[in-house]
Amino acid sequence: MTSSIEFAPASQLQHVGAEHRVGRGLVGALEQSVTFSTERIDELPVYARLSNTHNHAEVCSVIAALHCADEALVFSSGIAAIHAVMTSLLQPGDHILVQENCYGATQGLCQKILARWGIESTFAPLEEWHKHLRSNTRVLFYETISNPYCIVQDVRLALQAKRTSGALLVCDNTFASPINCTPLVEGVDVVVESATKYLNGHSDLVCGAVACQRSLAEQIAAQAMYVGGFLSTTGCMQLLKGMRTLNVRMQAHNETGRIFAARAAELAGVERVYHGSLQAESFPWMRGYSGMLAIRFAAQVDVPRLMRCLKMVSDVPSLGGTETTACLPWWTTNRWMSDAEKHALGIDEQLVRLSLGLENVDDLLSDLRAALARSEC
Repeated sequence: MTSSIEFAPASQLQHVGAEHRVGRGLVGALEQSVTFSTERIDELPVYARLSNTHNHAEVCSVIAALHCADEALVFSSGIAAIHAVMTSLLQPGDHILVQENCYGATQGLCQKILARWGIESTFAPLEEWHKHLRSNTRVLFYETISNPYCIVQDVRLALQAKRTSGALLVCDNTFASPINCTPLVEGVDVVVESATKYLNGHSDLVCGAVACQRSLAEQIAAQAMYVGGFLSTTGCMQLLKGMRTLNVRMQAHNETGRIFAARAAELAGVERVYHGSLQAESFPWMRGYSGMLAIRFAAQVDVPRLMRCLKMVSDVPSLGGTETTACLPWWTTNRWMSDAEKHALGIDEQLVRLSLGLENVDDLLSDLRAALARSEC
């Protein structure tokens, strides 16, 4: 699958969809009306809830181009996008195989919502997927870079399971962004992203995105229109504005992540750093590893105190913005799991997930060193 736009991502971000310009202004026009009149009475209504205004078309065209997709859809959140995909591709009696140690809300959606509708879920590492395939496995779901451990997953294992089962392969590409990875090019069927994160990149909008071939997009949109989870027109314009700088932001995040991960791994009190650049394997489908990393601190480190001592890092459960943020997965991304479930996945109170922003990397490292050294806050 290839994009019809013969531009590099940096150019796509500035020029795809640019025909929606009143008076040829440099910024797209915002359509604040809920609905619009049509030329003919038998035309599909233009209605914001149906995600078919010019604002929706403009931002979706850019996302589709970046992912080399036929179509893209935008939703009110990342989990709304995942919900739309799963509920449109699955039905009662089906089975979904999911990457172990995935985003907690994804696991919750499977166990607390889909299970009530007669859809079974199995969670397993990709290297063990072949053991868990069933005759009714309809969807395979994995993350390019896992949340919260920030480990790059091997798409080749996922594709092998897809070929064996004939199931549709869905990838959550949030931690990578289309700048670093385009899963559809590798053979994935559907890509989802929490556009709240790197796509928007400014910590001021909650939204989600889906990219795929036209027939699947139509199937997903046909169900989603009855649920009401599409993004608003104002959200579309704000997301597009944030995406204009995606390419340069990701270059900075990639470089900061690489340098910070290597140096942080050498600090006293740091037991292990998880970042794609530190993994032994080679990942030819990845063009960078973003600013997402996880740090496991040694047992003697008082992690809550450490978090309070950090001066340049906000303790919040989001990521992908221009500022550096951190969270404890035990209390945030995976808090809805039982303690036993979290421990089984290796998640404890010594694990911190970091989203490195656009600050100077030496300043960030100095902040971490000082926080580790301080005995009192």
